Amino acid sequence: MKKSLLGLTIATLATTSLIGCSKTQEGAGWGAGIGALAGQAIGGNTGGTLIGAGVGALVGGAIGNDQEQQQKQEQQQRADGSTIQRTSINETLNPDGTITRTGTTTTTSSQTNTGYTGLEN
Repeated sequence: MKKSLLGLTIATLATTSLIGCSKTQEGAGWGAGIGALAGQAIGGNTGGTLIGAGVGALVGGAIGNDQEQQQKQEQQQRADGSTIQRTSINETLNPDGTITRTGTTTTTSSQTNTGYTGLEN
């Protein structure tokens, strides 16, 4: 029971430590952990564990980097050239309780394969 609880605690800590990481970093972390376990199981010593962790980190990082590149390509392909327009009416509340409209502003932004362009008036 104690070993199971310890294993779950370690797995939980390892998983939560990867929150906010890029896919490359996440892959390297998982790869290092799995490689260390495999290295210990195969070699049965510290050297085997370290070699397994190093190789696992390299392979996991490469896989994570590939996933990041695929995501970027998909995002670029989704850019469809759509345009967003926002119209604002400037209103001022006067001391006597009336509202004065001073004009409108239209803001336009176009989507490109790298995201939306700057806002133009």
